Amino acid sequence: MTAIDHDFTQPQRSQGGALDWLKALPRKLAGVDKGGQRVIPASPPISAAPLLLEELAPPGFGRSSGNGPEADGPRPLSMGAMAQPIKPISLRRDSIYAAFNTAMPVTDRHGLTGRNAELEKLVEAIVVQRKHAVIFGTRGSGKTSLARVFGDLADEAGCVALYGSANGETDFEALFRSFLPELPMSAAGKEKAKALLSGPFDVPRLASVLVEDVRQRSILIIDEYDRVHSETARQDVAALMKLLTDLHSPVQLVLVGIAGDIDGLIAAHPSLRRHIAPQRVSPIPTPDLARLLLSCSERANLTMDLEALDMLANAAMGSPYHARLFGMQAALIPEAAGRTRITPADVEAGLAVALEDWAEMSAVALAHLARALRDAPHNRRMIALAGVVASQIYAISQERLVEAGAELFGPSDRLHGEAADALARLAPALVPTSAGELWMFEDTLAPQFLLLMAKRPGNGAAAPSRTEEMRAMLKGVDGL
Repeated sequence: MTAIDHDFTQPQRSQGGALDWLKALPRKLAGVDKGGQRVIPASPPISAAPLLLEELAPPGFGRSSGNGPEADGPRPLSMGAMAQPIKPISLRRDSIYAAFNTAMPVTDRHGLTGRNAELEKLVEAIVVQRKHAVIFGTRGSGKTSLARVFGDLADEAGCVALYGSANGETDFEALFRSFLPELPMSAAGKEKAKALLSGPFDVPRLASVLVEDVRQRSILIIDEYDRVHSETARQDVAALMKLLTDLHSPVQLVLVGIAGDIDGLIAAHPSLRRHIAPQRVSPIPTPDLARLLLSCSERANLTMDLEALDMLANAAMGSPYHARLFGMQAALIPEAAGRTRITPADVEAGLAVALEDWAEMSAVALAHLARALRDAPHNRRMIALAGVVASQIYAISQERLVEAGAELFGPSDRLHGEAADALARLAPALVPTSAGELWMFEDTLAPQFLLLMAKRPGNGAAAPSRTEEMRAMLKGVDGL
């Protein structure tokens, strides 16, 4: 797959036919070679050897050879001339950051845990049935990783997969300008593309080039499509998808973004919906998250207690992002203490650090959640349940909370009132879905942190507010 304006290289395509490749797909995803043997890709652990800086050096930039008198006059001091040697720098910390990497999406199919079913569905719908697709889910669910690994599989099947990313200022032309120079076109098509790039273009002009002049199956993956705020641009993209389908273009579109349903990304006409494959990126099952965490800890040369593993997998609530984040913070605790095993106490401490870091980045969301928990001490379980439900099915409603509450807590006449109260208290942190009938957390990373806050003793707040701290500082001044 080729990433537009990103530093990614395009892998080699297989030389076999598409049919042979599709037959071998289940074995590729399962990591099995032609002889039926499971192949575990080489993934050597990252070296954890310490970098020792304890040897003292004499003053100066270089060592004296001892063969002649040293030059007179002052000389700058090296770090080795300090009174105390520098503490050894352990590279295991770097290995933890690399193994539990939360900053970069997965680009290798072997690192994509628990998504084989989604990959097979995308290959079947896009490569075989030649449909467009919409990949949607919460932030941190693995949408980008899924899209990129699919792009590599599409490349192997003989397609040209191109990856680009949208932003809030993107209009219809900006979405496709970067793709045009990369498409496999005829000579005439390249001239038409140059003409398009030299000025404004609309849906019919772009569709004409994509239908008549592209010489190889091509898949345009547009990530972060939810950041396209222009309704006109979204309508133009839907119109382009319809034209490409009607005119049997070799080009297909894959839209990727945060949404609770397909309507959250594209308002497609019923006639277009038949040609779009929706792919929800659902929570990863807990056993798969546990395998992901074990794999990360092994790469960092760490081991993990089973109880600690369960705590991390359950706290992540199906989110690979949260699993890596919580696992990384838990792994840093024993590393700082010179240990190599992650214990339940390390997990508790790591989760507290993760919550504090999130509080720094999302102070407004934290304040809303803390207030809801603090002001409803007798309804904390329903407020926490709202976070759990949102993490599993993205959007919440009073009916969904009542249904989940009856299943978990048992039937009760109080559930309707508790659910309504929880939604009212969480309202400042929620936004309506595209249909307007359901609610989702405005910060889609918040549900996991809401559960962590609900488990904390006291009023649920992670820390005193700045106002409370300043009031305490002024205590005793003019009667305060």
